[in-house]
Amino acid sequence: MNTRPLVTLSCCWIFGTSILSLCQGRTAILALAGAMLLLLGFARMCKVPLGLTLACVAALTAAFGLRLGAEQEQTTDLAAIVEKEGNRGELRGRIASAVEVDGDLASFRLQGSSFRPSGVEESVATRDSFIVRIKLGERQDQNSAASWKRGALVRLVGTLELPGEAGNFGAFDYRDYLRKQGVFWQFAAKGMESVHYEEKPAPLWMKPLRMLDDLRNSIGRLADRLYPRGDSGYMKGLVVGIRSDLDPVQFDNFARLGLTHVLAISGLHVGVVVYMLLQLAGWLRMTRERSLELTIAMMPVYMMVTGASPSAVRACLMAMIALWLARRHALKDGLHLLCAAAVAMLVWNPLLIEDVSFQLSFLVTAGLILLVPTFTELIPLRSNGLKGAIAVTLTAQLASFPVSVYYFHSMHLLSLPANFVLVPFISFVVMPLGMASLLLGALWNPLGVIPAKLASWGNDLTFGAVDWLNGFIGLRTIWPQPVLAWTASAYILLAFAVIGIKRSLSRRREREWWSRQAEAYAANFPDEPVTEPLAAMERERVGPARLPSLLRRGLFGLACTAWLVWGYQPAWLDRSASVSFLNVGQGDSILIRTGQGRHILIDAGGTIGFRKPGEEWKERGDPYEVGRKLLVPLLLQRGVRELDALVLTHMDADHIGGAKAVMDNVPVRAVLFNGTTKKSSQVLALLSEVLQRQIPAYAVQESMVWRPDRSTVLSVLHPAQPFEGGLSIPNREDQNDRSVVLLLSVYGRNFLLPGDLEEEGEREIVELEHEKGDANRGSIDVLKAGHHGSKTSTSGLWVGYWRPRETVISVGANNFYGHPNAGVIERLQEADSQVWRTDIHGEVQFRIRPDGALERRSLRTE
Repeated sequence: MNTRPLVTLSCCWIFGTSILSLCQGRTAILALAGAMLLLLGFARMCKVPLGLTLACVAALTAAFGLRLGAEQEQTTDLAAIVEKEGNRGELRGRIASAVEVDGDLASFRLQGSSFRPSGVEESVATRDSFIVRIKLGERQDQNSAASWKRGALVRLVGTLELPGEAGNFGAFDYRDYLRKQGVFWQFAAKGMESVHYEEKPAPLWMKPLRMLDDLRNSIGRLADRLYPRGDSGYMKGLVVGIRSDLDPVQFDNFARLGLTHVLAISGLHVGVVVYMLLQLAGWLRMTRERSLELTIAMMPVYMMVTGASPSAVRACLMAMIALWLARRHALKDGLHLLCAAAVAMLVWNPLLIEDVSFQLSFLVTAGLILLVPTFTELIPLRSNGLKGAIAVTLTAQLASFPVSVYYFHSMHLLSLPANFVLVPFISFVVMPLGMASLLLGALWNPLGVIPAKLASWGNDLTFGAVDWLNGFIGLRTIWPQPVLAWTASAYILLAFAVIGIKRSLSRRREREWWSRQAEAYAANFPDEPVTEPLAAMERERVGPARLPSLLRRGLFGLACTAWLVWGYQPAWLDRSASVSFLNVGQGDSILIRTGQGRHILIDAGGTIGFRKPGEEWKERGDPYEVGRKLLVPLLLQRGVRELDALVLTHMDADHIGGAKAVMDNVPVRAVLFNGTTKKSSQVLALLSEVLQRQIPAYAVQESMVWRPDRSTVLSVLHPAQPFEGGLSIPNREDQNDRSVVLLLSVYGRNFLLPGDLEEEGEREIVELEHEKGDANRGSIDVLKAGHHGSKTSTSGLWVGYWRPRETVISVGANNFYGHPNAGVIERLQEADSQVWRTDIHGEVQFRIRPDGALERRSLRTE
C-alpha cells in the first residue's frame, strides 16, 4: 500500500463500484461497512500512513455513492402512461446512433422527446432512450433507411414494448442488458409509412459523431471493394472494429478457440496505430514533442472510429496518459497507467464494471504487466523472443480463464497453441497489411490492392487453421456455471503461485550467484575449502529443511485440485436427475439429466419460415437461430459435455431447427428419430450433417426400451411400426402423427413426452396400453401437452387415461396459431392437472432426487 498508493486507491475505487453488483439493499450497506473495517484493520497492521488510509476509505465510499447514483438514475418516465393509456402511439425524438439495416429490419437508438398514446390529444414529454426497430416492406426501403443520419428528428407511429426477458434459467437477459445502458423500451414500427424523417441540422455536439459515422461507412465500403472474396467483414472487424458484417459462423469458430479478442480493438491495435503515427511524424520532420502531441490528439479519433468499446477506450486512455507523461519526461510504470484508465472509465460510467469486455480487458492487461516478467524468467529456453511470446500467451490465458469460464463456460485445450501461433501472425502480419490496404486504398484504390491481396492470403491460412482446430470437438472442455467465490479463488491461487515462483526464482538466482563466486574462488584458491553459505545451501537442497517447502507445495497442489473439481463439477458430485422444459418460443426442447450425469436432448426448437420467392432481400446477416443463440449457450452453462442421445420426435422445423448448431458444439453419441424424412432443405441438411459426422442414427418404434443408466428408463410408445421401405428412408410430409412418444421414468417418477402427436395417435396408444393391461401405466407425474396445446391434441381420452398431476405446455408468446387452445386448458383443469406454460412461466424444471422426491421450479410466476 505504501509503495504504490495510486494502485491501492484504484483498487478501493474498483471494489467500491463493484459492491452493488455483488449484493443489494441493506446487504450492500453492510458490505461497504465491512470493507471499511477490513481496510482500517489492514492499514493499522501494515502501518499505513493515516492520510493514505483516509484516502482509501474516501475512494471506497465515493465509488459506492457514484454507483448508487448511477443505479437510481436508471428509471423510465413512461411506465405510468403506458399502463394507463396503452402502448400504441406516436414517438418523437432524435436518432442517437448509426442506423443499421439488416435485411428487412432497420434499427437505431432514439433519444426521445415526447410520446403520444393513441386516442390521446396531448403528448407526454420524455427523456427516455429507445431501441427502434422498423420492419421494412420493400427492397428500396433499405437505401432510404440507410441514408438516415444521427441527430435527425423523426416521428414514428408504432408500439412501445418492454425488451424481452430471459426465458430460461441462466440465459441472456436482453432487458437487463439494455437497462444497464439506460434503455428501458423498444419501439416497433412497420413500414416506411410509419416513419416521418426530418432532415434538419443536427445539434452541434452530434455533428462530430455524424462525421465519424460517415467515416466508418466509407471505411466499410472501401473494405468491401478491396476484399471482394468474402473476408471484408472479418477485416473490418479486425482493423476498425466494425463487426456488423462479420460472418456469425466464422465468429463462433474463433470463439471456440478463444480467439475473438483479436477482433476487439485493444492495446495491440492501438500500439500499431501509435507506432505508425510516430513514424509518420518522423518522416514529416516533426519534433519529438509535436510528434507526441499529434499522437495524443489522434487517440480519441481512433477510439471513436473503432466504436469506443471498453477495450478500445482502455487502450486509448492508457496510450494518451503514457504519451503525455513521456512528453513531460515523467513516464511511470504500466500498472499505474492501467489503474488511472480504470478509474477514469468508472467515474464516467460506473455500470461498466459489469461489462464483460471491460473486465477481461483490464484483467488480461494487469496480468501481462504483473506476470510476464516472472513467467519469462521461469521458462527454460535460451531464445528471449520465444520465451517472451510463450510468457505473454500463457499469462493471457491464465488471467482470462476464470472470467471466461464464468461467462462462456468452455475452454478449448487447443486454445493455448492457437493463440501462440495465430495471434502473432494476425497481429504482426495480417492486421498491419489490413491497415496499410485501407490507408493506401483511401489515397488511391489501386495502391491498396496489393496489401489487401497479401492480407487475404493470410486470412486463408488463418481460416483454414481455425477450421482444422475446430474439428477436434472432443478437446473442448465444458465448465458448468460456477459461483463468484470460485472465480475469486482462482486469482487468490494465482497470486500464491506467483509469490512461490518468485521466491523460487530468487533462490535460484542466489544459488547461481554463489556458484559463480565459488568457481571464481576455486580458480584463484584451489586448496581452500568451499565457503559456508554455499555449503548451507547444498544442505537445504537435500536435507530435512526441504520438508516445509515440500509440504507447502503439496498443500497448494491439493488446493488447486480441489478448485478444479469445484469448478468442473463432475457428475459423481450430484446424483439428482432433472427434466427441463426449455422455453424456445413456438417449439419444443426438453433437456434430461439422468442420475449418473448422462444427458438427453429431446427436440431442438426452431422457427418456421414463410419466405416467398423474390423475398431473399429480407434475409438477415445474423438472424436469430434458436440453436446457436439459445440452446448451445444453455447446454454449456449447464455443463453438458456430450449428449448421449439427441431425440428428434419428428421432422418439423420447430423441433429440429437448432439441431445442427447443437451438433456443431456438443458431441452427440446417437440420434433417435421416427424413421421418416420430409421434402425440406432443412431436413436434408440435418441428415447430411448426421452422416458427415458419422453419428449413429436409429429409427425407433413402439416397445423399444432404453436404459441410459440405473436411474432412468425410456420407453417408446409410438410410432407403432416402421414403414416398409428397405434401406431407404420414406418421405412423410405430415409428420405429427409419426411423432416419437416417450415415457420417461427417473427414480420412479414418470414423464410422458408425446411430441406433436395428435388425437388419432393418442387413441391408438391408449388402446394399445389397454391391451397390454399394465397396472403401472395410466398415472403419470408430468405430461407435456401435445402439439403446443393445439385443439387437435391432448384429448379428453388422453388426459383421462394418463391422469397427469402436472402438465407443461411448450408454446411461444403471442403466437398466431392461437396455442394453447382454451378447450385443452379446460380439460386439464377439470382433471386437476396443474398447468405450466413456457410463454408465461418461462422454463419449467423438475428435479428428482434419488429417493424419488420431486421438486419443481419455474423461471417466473404468473
